[in-house]
Amino acid sequence: MGAGWRRFTEKARQKWHITADKGFASSSNARNELMLRDAGEFAGHIKRCEKDIRILKNATEGLINTTKAVMSAPLPKVYEDCGNGTAQPIATTQGLSGAIGGDFKVDELQRVSKETAKKLEAEVLAPMQRWTTAYNTVQARMNKLEGVRLEVDSRRRTVAELGQKIDKQRARLPQTKVKGEFDIEQTIKKVQHKENKLAAARQSFKEQEALVYQQLAQLIRDAVWLKSYIAAVMRLEQEAFQSAYASLGPSKATLPLQQEMPAQSEQMMMTTGSTISQPMNMAPQVGSTGLMSSVTNKIRKQPSGKENGAKVQVAAVSNKEYIDMPSVPANRITRAPGSVASTGYDRYGEQPQYAQQQVWAA
Repeated sequence: MGAGWRRFTEKARQKWHITADKGFASSSNARNELMLRDAGEFAGHIKRCEKDIRILKNATEGLINTTKAVMSAPLPKVYEDCGNGTAQPIATTQGLSGAIGGDFKVDELQRVSKETAKKLEAEVLAPMQRWTTAYNTVQARMNKLEGVRLEVDSRRRTVAELGQKIDKQRARLPQTKVKGEFDIEQTIKKVQHKENKLAAARQSFKEQEALVYQQLAQLIRDAVWLKSYIAAVMRLEQEAFQSAYASLGPSKATLPLQQEMPAQSEQMMMTTGSTISQPMNMAPQVGSTGLMSSVTNKIRKQPSGKENGAKVQVAAVSNKEYIDMPSVPANRITRAPGSVASTGYDRYGEQPQYAQQQVWAA
């Protein structure tokens, strides 16, 4: 009987309990089976962590590469009407390159992206892959060990059956005489041959079982490092984003004509939480000619009713009408006694507008 057939028939006997010998006890491999079960559950955790770490690694590289591309792109320009139907951009403030990122360190971003990916592979993903590879190796050896165990049990059954056959032949020896003695001798030789094979199979099973046990035990001991690997991922990501943040430089670059913005208006924007940049004094400074009291009735902008940070609709005006619009007042207009105080002046309508009866000449 071949080894493959022995293992197949013995597996069916043990699975379906197809045996005449009810007292037969199969060889035990319980400790390795339980350890392999626990290691298999842990291998599932390893695979999930490895998958998410690779997703995070690719997302980090993508974010840094996107940041590098976006920071290198030019800023939108502020254009000025030249008066002949054309417009030209206003020169950027000195020291600003005209890119979104300003003078950010592009080489530093590239270095952060490459080093982070390299460290994640070397310090985290590679050890986790080695653990998974070792687990797959032990799993394959466990399958071979199970085959050897089935072969040992099959040979044990064969030797036991031959021993029972010798007992029957001896019981019939008075009737069979010389022929019976010859049959007994041949059966004894066959038993000795089978016992030698059984001993070899048992030795092989013992050695392989001990090897699988040692490897499984080492895998289980190494499982405690998973927490360290996850902590290393968080540390590397933190260092990467800190370095990337530092390479960007100042987070708010100086925009054109920003120095002309009144300090009081800038402080008002900070307190109101508005995210819309204040327009610069693009129109002629008509307020300086004493026209403030007369031009307030010529404002073409109407409040939309959506205030305090909501979207604001501004009516379109022609160039001629825009010249008549008031500029940002340099000083707050004092209110007349008994009038209701306004919360401030805002050209985008984010604060309550001055009503006709609330505007008084200084």
